[in-house]
Amino acid sequence: MCLLKVYLDDGGRRLIATDVALILREEDGFRLGFLEPGKNVLLRKVVLQLLDAVNSLAVFRPLE
Repeated sequence: MCLLKVYLDDGGRRLIATDVALILREEDGFRLGFLEPGKNVLLRKVVLQLLDAVNSLAVFRPLE
């Protein structure tokens, strides 16, 4: 199974999460969902910059 690696690009790409199964847009950000029940992370004040399905990665950048 190919799950996503999620990076934050704030001048340099920094890995912030691995094994991400779902990215859900919410009012105040993006919720990252994992296979583990009940585990999730909310990213605030970011925009999705890149979603690369071939390489299983997503890159966010801070809002300006």
